[in-house]
Amino acid sequence: MTERRRYMRFNASVGVEYRTLTHNPIFGKALAKDLSREGLRFDSNQPIAVGTSIEICMNVPGDNLPVFATGKVAWADGLGAGVKLTKINPSDRVRVLEYVYKEWLKTTRRKIDAQSGENP
Repeated sequence: MTERRRYMRFNASVGVEYRTLTHNPIFGKALAKDLSREGLRFDSNQPIAVGTSIEICMNVPGDNLPVFATGKVAWADGLGAGVKLTKINPSDRVRVLEYVYKEWLKTTRRKIDAQSGENP
């Protein structure tokens, strides 16, 4: 299968609150994973259809201000959904990406240290 993503995905978790922009909204809280410049993945409490518009509020650890974004569900698999972000303030995008990049670096360093036999 050919990789179609344009941006690297980072395996870091961020708390989100979401609400679909539908007549009978689906809403809840989840842990977003696989964040990238253009999207994220999370598990929902109900299936969300592909193409559904959604509002997201992200809580970046160590940051007091929430990040608000809107997006569209690009794929759905049972209770999991992948969201392509369609609107997010550029400075908010940077805040999220800085956090996930730092988390990725920590994980990568731990793996390298473990492979080389060094203690962190």
